[in-house]
Amino acid sequence: MRRCHFIQGLSWLLCPMFSLFLFSCAGQLGPSHTRPAENLPQIGARQETLSLESPRPEIIIRLTKKAEQQIAATELEKAFTTLEQAVDIDAQDPFLWHLLAKIQLLQGNLHQAEQLARKSDLLAVHSSQLREKNKEIIARVLELQGQ
Repeated sequence: MRRCHFIQGLSWLLCPMFSLFLFSCAGQLGPSHTRPAENLPQIGARQETLSLESPRPEIIIRLTKKAEQQIAATELEKAFTTLEQAVDIDAQDPFLWHLLAKIQLLQGNLHQAEQLARKSDLLAVHSSQLREKNKEIIARVLELQGQ
């Protein structure tokens, strides 16, 4: 019986000490686990986009070609799904957003087509040719809406 009281008394002492030890160690993360505030991405800030000189990943090239073939075959739902997969890999690629806008326009989803073309336009800072194509989609949407 006496031994049981000793163990209970010891647990009341060790438990708070162990908790204090864990709490004090929690703040001891090394510099590899923290990022200085100036290196954190800012909410609403534009992220760097790929320049024209940057090669596109092979998977993006393959998915884009597949989507273009699906668009040509009027398999618009399949093309949209293919492009969504590509956007999951590289959401900063303005051409992917342009193709999504084109599909929405072909399906008659005018508001979505306009919004996707505008997103593509924001990302296409280095491609005046793509920005021109986006403006054509937006102009077509406005024409169809009677504006």
